[in-house]
Amino acid sequence: MLSRFSGATVLSLLFVSVVAAQTVRFDTNVGTFDLELNPTGNHNLQSHVDNILAYVNDGRYDKTVINRAASGFVMQMGGFKADSLFLPNAFSDFNSVSSFDPVIVDADGDNLVDFDVSSLLNTPGTVSLALSSSPNTGTSSFFVNLNTNSNLDSNNLRFVPFAVVPDMATIDLIMSLEQANYSDGGLAGDDVPMLPGQRIVFVEQAYVIDESPVTMASMMTSSDASSATATTEPAMLAPAPATAPPLPAFAVPEPSTFALAALALLAATTMKRRKIS
Repeated sequence: MLSRFSGATVLSLLFVSVVAAQTVRFDTNVGTFDLELNPTGNHNLQSHVDNILAYVNDGRYDKTVINRAASGFVMQMGGFKADSLFLPNAFSDFNSVSSFDPVIVDADGDNLVDFDVSSLLNTPGTVSLALSSSPNTGTSSFFVNLNTNSNLDSNNLRFVPFAVVPDMATIDLIMSLEQANYSDGGLAGDDVPMLPGQRIVFVEQAYVIDESPVTMASMMTSSDASSATATTEPAMLAPAPATAPPLPAFAVPEPSTFALAALALLAATTMKRRKIS
């Protein structure tokens, strides 16, 4: 009986281990929307979470422009600062956000994401980092998928969704606004949403609003659960300042931690039974 209790205790402790699933809130001048970071607790996306939190905690998303509202495709933001309430004469007048090191998802340099992305698809409401020429070029700029964008799931330049927008009401409002187009901005300067009077749409403030627990059981696939193991792929964030702020760490405790806790609980239970007898 005692051995069965011991085994059940260890398993229960393993499966109730938690990771922090943060939600970041973006207050814009037309409304508020949230980003649930890594809602399924995928270990491979921890570097994406750390990346976004670094920009949020350093205030680098505050006063940034929502610069692209491509109908039926994506809404993009996070790459450029707003120095005025009004659209500039040229897209080049926007200042780029000072960026940290890019998120590395292709450590071996074969131009493919190193981990399994079969369940990470660019579907409506999901969020991915904007990329340029390789999988390792994602920094501050990100986009919200407005459609099922299967073309972004291709192997040669794979955009990895790392978050989801649970309520798209504010995104839909931004997409309904009039738009301006800049000839000098490339894709980033196409379909720039604007308010009446050629006022820009921008983020007033971005901040973390919660840390919701996600259980190990909810973030494991059936094959993962059978082995009760998980691996973490290292990855991180484009040209880092000399004194970049430290990135927050929200790693899952090692299994040995839970084993020790289980043994302590078992010992306490055994001592209690001895005293009673």
